[in-house]
Amino acid sequence: VYSGDLKLTKLHDAAVKTGTMGQILFWLSTFEIVATAATIQMLQGSGRAPGDFGFDPLGLGKGDKMARMQICEIKNGRLAMMAFSGIIHHYFITGKGPVSSPNHKPEPQGS
Repeated sequence: VYSGDLKLTKLHDAAVKTGTMGQILFWLSTFEIVATAATIQMLQGSGRAPGDFGFDPLGLGKGDKMARMQICEIKNGRLAMMAFSGIIHHYFITGKGPVSSPNHKPEPQGS
């Protein structure tokens, strides 16, 4: 579907033509509509924590590990945002994507 010479800045237009962006928009909009009710409850002082949708069928949110898991999740999200911004800035500074960098050498497979 995508040609090998496709630049990162042209990827959006290619995704719109193939319908991929429409699917992303649909599913993100659906999630936002569902999450709006929980956000309104939280803002009205229901005591609900942000991100707590009350769905924990395995009981992983119980016990002393919950606070540590919440901190780990925040750190993971921050690290992902930094990595993504690094990829974007690298592209706009060098004009090359993260894999097409001149110093990128593929790892040898096997021994």
